[in-house]
Amino acid sequence: MLGNSLISARQFFILVTLFVIGDAVLYVPSLTATSARQDAWISALIGWGEGFLLTSLYAALSLRHPNRTILQYSEDILGKWAGKAVAFLFLSYFFIDASLMLMEIGDFVTTQIMQETPIEIILVLFAAIIVMGTRCGMEPLARVSELLFPYFLLLFFTLIAFIAPQIKVDNLKPVLAHGMAPVFGGNFRYMGYLLESVVLIFLFPLVKQPRHAAKAYIMGILIANFFLTIITTVAVLVLGPNITVLLAYPSYTLAQKISVGNFFERIEVLMAVIWFITLFIKITVCYYATACGIAQTLRLTDYRRLTLPLAMIMVIVALATMPNRPYFDNFVSEIWMPYSLTYGLFLPVLLLVVGGLRKRLGK
Repeated sequence: MLGNSLISARQFFILVTLFVIGDAVLYVPSLTATSARQDAWISALIGWGEGFLLTSLYAALSLRHPNRTILQYSEDILGKWAGKAVAFLFLSYFFIDASLMLMEIGDFVTTQIMQETPIEIILVLFAAIIVMGTRCGMEPLARVSELLFPYFLLLFFTLIAFIAPQIKVDNLKPVLAHGMAPVFGGNFRYMGYLLESVVLIFLFPLVKQPRHAAKAYIMGILIANFFLTIITTVAVLVLGPNITVLLAYPSYTLAQKISVGNFFERIEVLMAVIWFITLFIKITVCYYATACGIAQTLRLTDYRRLTLPLAMIMVIVALATMPNRPYFDNFVSEIWMPYSLTYGLFLPVLLLVVGGLRKRLGK
């Protein structure tokens, strides 16, 4: 059902890294600073430990059920009907995640780059790209991620190097002025993006060496946390906490502020390209997991026949998720984290505990 293609641990590591960075690279600075203010960087640092624990959980679960997707071993652990119910919940999460990110692309392009273009056109065009990427399979996508990763690194560090002269260390002071409570509040929103990495558990059976896959999973999310911590810290250092909170896309604003000799300036296209690279990988992985998961559940021989109708539904869901910008911002900052907590933590822990009990009892 997942196809005959296999990916290497190195490719899986790159997929994990780009997936976790995904849309977080644009949104995390403002979301964490909303609560933590100048201590947003501490909120991001805490995420390193959370990312390690989460991926260790996902890896442990996958290693107990080699060559099986999370949808398949949900039935093995919980029984046919309860397992199918959990599988349906995971599929809905994968699909809603993809739809939300598609809407993020539409909103970003129509508000920052192509203001006169109807958002429906952007959604349909990008959905078509996602369908083409999904139909190619995971091995070609993994190769594309390998090709794009060096460009991502080059663009990211170019952005940081050019904006570095505008850094003001005083923007980080005072440290912990209001204690740790605001820091954990910022981290609560930050963690929502880490929990989305549960989608990658679906790709575990495709990795050639499962033991190496576990290490790649953990290292990928740690490296992604490194990049997110950098962009969060730099945003606060350059823009200040009060401005960072007010911006929809603080990372994009950073790129707009670059000015070298009054000649090399306004190179925000760097940030846009970085985001399109990471978001393309993230949406395609979510969409691939959805299509393959539905095909597995329905016992279809080929997931590709589902890609086009699912894309049509995804565009409709994307448009329905954001009647206006304030509604969407409130959903992402207040609702998405508890929603992701169910799928990224509670259900995997349930599967691990019940699976362990069944094994111990010999049932």
